[in-house]
Amino acid sequence: MEFCPTCGNLLRYGPSQFFCSTCPYIARIERQVEIKKKQLLVKKSIDPVLKKDDIPTGPETEAPCPRCGHDKAYFKTMQIRSADEPESRFYRCVKCEQTWREE
Repeated sequence: MEFCPTCGNLLRYGPSQFFCSTCPYIARIERQVEIKKKQLLVKKSIDPVLKKDDIPTGPETEAPCPRCGHDKAYFKTMQIRSADEPESRFYRCVKCEQTWREE
């Protein structure tokens, strides 16, 4: 962003120049910016927060499975966000082994 040295307003861009819409100030652009090197961004793979083996067949609770509707699931709680946010509860269905989470 460029500002007018006379009145302080934001300069607007025109063909090869910046100009002030309030006063007659004009700043000519003498040289164009050239991009010499372009870098392609590579999308990284996302690692899962919780793997299938992370929820042991330990504590069981009553939680309906979104896939099969079975009412029993194993669960594990983890703090995956900042400390002032509540823990996330991860569930795995006893019957079909579908994994889901609740915030």
